[in-house]
Amino acid sequence: MTLTYLDAIDHLYGTSPFTVRDFATRVANRRAGKLLSDLKRRGLVARVGRGVYRRLEPTERPDLRRYEWDRVRRILLNGPAPKAWAGANAVEVWTDGAYRSEPSVFTRVYRISVPRASVPRWREYLRRHGLSDARRKRIGPRIELIPVNHLKVTFVGGEPVPPRSEVVRLIRTHPALFAHATELLVDGS
Repeated sequence: MTLTYLDAIDHLYGTSPFTVRDFATRVANRRAGKLLSDLKRRGLVARVGRGVYRRLEPTERPDLRRYEWDRVRRILLNGPAPKAWAGANAVEVWTDGAYRSEPSVFTRVYRISVPRASVPRWREYLRRHGLSDARRKRIGPRIELIPVNHLKVTFVGGEPVPPRSEVVRLIRTHPALFAHATELLVDGS
């Protein structure tokens, strides 16, 4: 297992404050300020004064999942070809976020229907943005591309989704998964 800079901080300082200069000397890194700034952005350390940081306990760290999920959603909405949210993602949009289904609190699956001919372009686009459509991925964002011959799209709140009738059919076909989600559907205007 590889030792990380966070492991070094934990070993050297625990949760006690430390200076950038001391950290740079102890880990022999000339870019310690940049490194600590990156760790701060990731929510692992806090800046407590000019040039002074401390490691955050896990209970103090911000929940950054929402930012990652929103980033992936923006990337998909700006994708290279027509698309529509599919499955549980379509139900989520049609219920204005009132219904959400995920396999884990650490995983967010984005299901999008795309024209069959555009699948290679989509895969290249996902790869360029560091996203995975591998089904074996168990943590973080995962994209499921669903190739279709004919893409039916309507917009709900600016989001591309299948028509309401298809979403109602999906909900009724899978009552154990979607329960009473039909009662939560919005107008679509």
